[in-house]
Amino acid sequence: MRTRWPYLAITVVAVLAVAAFLIARRKPAPGMETKAAAVVQQPQPNEITLQGKIRPQHVVGVPPNVSGFIEAFLVEPGQDVYEGQVLARIGSEGLESTREGAAQALERAREQVTNAESAVNAARLEGSRADADAQRARMSLDRAQKVYSRQQLLYNEGATPRLTYEKAAADYEAAQKDCSIMEAASRTGRERLQATLDDLAAARKTVEAKSAELDEAQTALSAAEVHSPVDGYVVSRKGETGKPADGLGPDFFQIATDLYAMEVELEPKAQDAGRFIPGMPALVLVLDVQSAAMEGRVKEIKDGRVVVEFGSPNPSIKPGMLADVRVRLQ
Repeated sequence: MRTRWPYLAITVVAVLAVAAFLIARRKPAPGMETKAAAVVQQPQPNEITLQGKIRPQHVVGVPPNVSGFIEAFLVEPGQDVYEGQVLARIGSEGLESTREGAAQALERAREQVTNAESAVNAARLEGSRADADAQRARMSLDRAQKVYSRQQLLYNEGATPRLTYEKAAADYEAAQKDCSIMEAASRTGRERLQATLDDLAAARKTVEAKSAELDEAQTALSAAEVHSPVDGYVVSRKGETGKPADGLGPDFFQIATDLYAMEVELEPKAQDAGRFIPGMPALVLVLDVQSAAMEGRVKEIKDGRVVVEFGSPNPSIKPGMLADVRVRLQ
């Protein structure tokens, strides 16, 4: 019986040791869990994250060309535009009516020129026919006169019958009348041709005048239209339809010419503003675009504001989006 007690004691000690080991694994030492959590929640030293709106670095301002009231906006912020595209119209309703009236007047003047040219061609054709008829009449008159003169001489000498003489005289008189009629027709044709030429010249002058009026109306209308000077992306515009465009200046339209070169303006706390240095690296995270993290750098610090520039290879990143910028201060 005495020989069993040592074995029982060893067994009890082993059981107690195993139990103590299991309890130690299930219940860690007080304060360890809190300490680990505190390590995870602490931010990295000297790193801050600020939020700002993305804006383009290169922007072209488009002012209104003339004074007046804004009649219509033809593009909105967020649209791509091309050089020469009409962005807005300023008080152009009356100018458009003037241009349309000038265009219609020019069209009518051109129709008059076409009609005058047709009349000139017809007058020339008729004049040519009248001249040819007059020429033939003069030739006939010349022949009739020679016959009449010969017959008159013979009749006076008693060498030709009276009837032959009288017939020659009648033919000569008829040839004179016919020649007079043909020559009158020829003169009329020439006068008509000259009149149609005068009408044509007047019609062409009218076309020149109406064309000049149309050019002036078109120039005035073009001045009232605001055109984009570049290819780009409309960042913003100011003004309201029906309100005056005066005083808006280059802020009337803001067009970004390069959506690769972007920047973010940040407003750090006063105690952190002095810790930024130009050229300091930064990480730009675009909140609206997943997996959009780009390297940037501090461009300038002015009036307590920090501008961070970066290159954006992602075309889905647009001006106006929010971005988080992480900077490790020195």
